[in-house]
Amino acid sequence: MSAAVSTPLDRHHPKGFWFIFWGELAERASFYGMASILVLYMTETLKFSDANAATVNHLFRAAAYILPLLGGYVADRWLGKFRTIVIFAAPYILGHIILGQFSTESGLILGLILLAGGSGAIKPNLSPLMGQMYEQQGKQHLMSQAFAWFYTAINIGAALTMLTLPNIRSHYGYSAAFMAPTVLMVISLAIFYAGKKYYPRETVGIVRVKTPAQREEQRAVLRRLAGVFLLIVFFWSIFDQSSSTWILFAKNYLNLDTIFGKIDPDAVQGLNPILIVVMSPLFAMYWARKDRKLGYKYPSTKKMQIGYWLVVLCMGVMAVAGYISTGYDTAGKLVSINKITVLWEVGAYLLITMAELCLSIVGLEFAYTQAPQHMKSFLTGCFLFTVFLGNSLAAWLSRIYTEMHPGNYFLLMTVMMTVVAIVFIFVSRRFERTA
Repeated sequence: MSAAVSTPLDRHHPKGFWFIFWGELAERASFYGMASILVLYMTETLKFSDANAATVNHLFRAAAYILPLLGGYVADRWLGKFRTIVIFAAPYILGHIILGQFSTESGLILGLILLAGGSGAIKPNLSPLMGQMYEQQGKQHLMSQAFAWFYTAINIGAALTMLTLPNIRSHYGYSAAFMAPTVLMVISLAIFYAGKKYYPRETVGIVRVKTPAQREEQRAVLRRLAGVFLLIVFFWSIFDQSSSTWILFAKNYLNLDTIFGKIDPDAVQGLNPILIVVMSPLFAMYWARKDRKLGYKYPSTKKMQIGYWLVVLCMGVMAVAGYISTGYDTAGKLVSINKITVLWEVGAYLLITMAELCLSIVGLEFAYTQAPQHMKSFLTGCFLFTVFLGNSLAAWLSRIYTEMHPGNYFLLMTVMMTVVAIVFIFVSRRFERTA
């Protein structure tokens, strides 16, 4: 009798993946590029105060993370993922155009509303559409690799525009800088639509009613994870200040002359996506090595604990930078007495990116793995909801920055995150006991 011959696994990704990959790269490039120059646009062109510009920036980001709940609901109940993405790309593009062509406060508000709505409709539907494609084609074994590349596309797109749009703005003005994301979003829609025939067929309108047992299980899981989710809100309130208080600090107190020439204060944030692309595989290898050494999977809560202490260190670096670069004149007014090297903020970005790899990526996986099958989408939505809450908190915290010595402000953030890191020790222990 002949031995059974095993069929090798297909290593070819579905054709539709590449349309999603390049479409996502262009879409995220348009979003993060626009967001990277938003604060200085409000202060320099619309003459917003630093406090108001920072607040509007964080409220916009908060809206972009609460509206995915609505975007997912619309797709599931009425339009399907593909049609939701295509239809809501139109107001997304219109938002970019309005922001670039109407330099008024009403133009800003309308543009940001349309951008948040468009992003909110696309964000919860693109990656699930991709996952569904792999499932329908029996290529689940390639899904982890696909999501890793998908995340890479996001960060490459973000890095490209976060580094280049401030330079375009400096040479050609804000209107030209905002039109570049508009073109990118049109390209994104064209690429995504071109792959239509490769995407999975969707069934819309089927609503599964949860049983009483499932509802009770849902409440129990939420109670068990509530502490973990609540504390990660404080991480987001710090992390997303790289688009507000960190830019304002760089503008006023950092020497931005480098060996590559003078850089713009809002271009420094482009370091984060670059570091993510470079460091993600290094962290993946480190966690894998840790697992092999221990003989079991290193707990996500332990990884997250490391992330919180990295945020504490990051804020400590920013506090020291704030103290050595500022002082008071004879009239008691806060002034820059010694513009310090931009390497201080580079060091802070290195630490906050390492923290992101321990908290954001690990946290998203944690939410997915801790959820029973009927709750996976719901808990993933809850995790994204923490970004909304974090930016809502940052909208208030960033106003305090404009009224304080920057060293005192970043020291306050250091103390806050130290408390969070200590509390998380007890929260994680409680979770591990009930897991």
